[in-house]
Amino acid sequence: MGAFVGERRLSGKAARLLLVGALASALALQFAPPGIADTEPSASSSEPAATATQTPTVSATPSSTASPTASPTPTASASPSATDASLATPSPTVSPAEAQAAAVEKVVIEATTPLSVKISEDLAFVGKPFQAQLQVVGGTAPYTVVASDVPAGLLFDPATLSFTGTPTGLYSPSPSVTVSDSSDPQLTLTEQININIKSYYPPTVHVSDDESYPGMASFDDGVVGRNYDEVLGFYRSDPEHTRISVVSGHLPPGLELRESSVSGVPTTPGTYGFTFRVQDRFGYTDKTYSIIVHAVGMQTTGFQVPAAVLGEPYSAKIAEATGGVAPYVFGYSTRRHFAGGLSSSDPWPEGLEVDTNGFLAGIPTRVGSFSIAVWVRDSDQLKQRIFWTTVTVLATRPPVVEQPPAANPPAAVEAPAPPAAVTPAGALASTSGAQLAATGLESGSLNTTLWAAAGLLAAGAALVVFNSLRRRRGSPA
Repeated sequence: MGAFVGERRLSGKAARLLLVGALASALALQFAPPGIADTEPSASSSEPAATATQTPTVSATPSSTASPTASPTPTASASPSATDASLATPSPTVSPAEAQAAAVEKVVIEATTPLSVKISEDLAFVGKPFQAQLQVVGGTAPYTVVASDVPAGLLFDPATLSFTGTPTGLYSPSPSVTVSDSSDPQLTLTEQININIKSYYPPTVHVSDDESYPGMASFDDGVVGRNYDEVLGFYRSDPEHTRISVVSGHLPPGLELRESSVSGVPTTPGTYGFTFRVQDRFGYTDKTYSIIVHAVGMQTTGFQVPAAVLGEPYSAKIAEATGGVAPYVFGYSTRRHFAGGLSSSDPWPEGLEVDTNGFLAGIPTRVGSFSIAVWVRDSDQLKQRIFWTTVTVLATRPPVVEQPPAANPPAAVEAPAPPAAVTPAGALASTSGAQLAATGLESGSLNTTLWAAAGLLAAGAALVVFNSLRRRRGSPA
């Protein structure tokens, strides 16, 4: 009876031990400390790394004489051996004969360079002196040059390789030159030389404001403290040698003459007159202009206007001005161009004018699209261009086309919001940036915890088996 009671006690202890092991395993899984990835444990840093066995190097070149000494003695001498000296690269030595041959080869190469010719000046004018040098490149000097088809009034000097004289007429064909050098074998080149002969006219300058043909335009007015830039246009037959300067009077203070404009910021009001001189190699032209600088300027605004209809009353706001000295006078002008020495005017929207309030109004009498420059002038005679715009006059009023009612568009369907990240039940979100395993634990802690729980369960199972064996041995047969 006592043995049976003892066995029951041992069984109870084993059961309690198993229960404790299960509880410990659950607690270990829940509160295991953070680890790293659920991977196979890496080799310990204390374990020695595998090293490759070095294969001894055997000299492939046998020594011609066997050394009687078993172990070689190191030599401290730094002097190179005869073998090392034989490996050094000797400095190349050039004999006089080789140097002479190289020089002859260089001369031959230079002599075979292709011939080419060009002229220093290719623009000539009827009745104006001309001089240009012929330049020969390549081959071997001296050269022999023969020219043919030389323009009337010009001569070619083979000794100086130059064209000189005064052309007497326009010449279309180009002269031809044949060049022979002194090399052996001799090089020869025949080529045409371009000499462009034109009629000459003195240079002139005009204000390029796109409102009038040359000679009729004037400089825009300036305002103190406001940026000023007026472009200059030139008519010239010798552009490369044309220069412009102020020969009398002076520009307004703050403005300067540049290569093709008068630019700057005026500093002093007043009226300033000056004379330009435009000069080239053969002549010049003087031109007098003036610029008015005002103390107070205007602020202007331009508006695009709708199309007008031929013969129908029209009114639309096209310009506005503030500042300056009221009242204002508005107007518009068109581009004029210069062709063949005759001036002509671009068409304008006839029947329409800009009134004192800045409205383009009237009854149009011409059909078309018209490019106009709208300007304003105040009572101080300050004239300012406002802007360039296009006015269109239609022949007939376009028919009114009723648009069908738009179909009701389908109601927009809102796209579902993307699902938010979900943390599995019972898992803890990582706050340290470590990687979490599928169990909710951080990677790496699962292996250790499972091994501890398995050990406890194995111990409990062993106790149960042991008690069972003892009970069987103690029981009567």
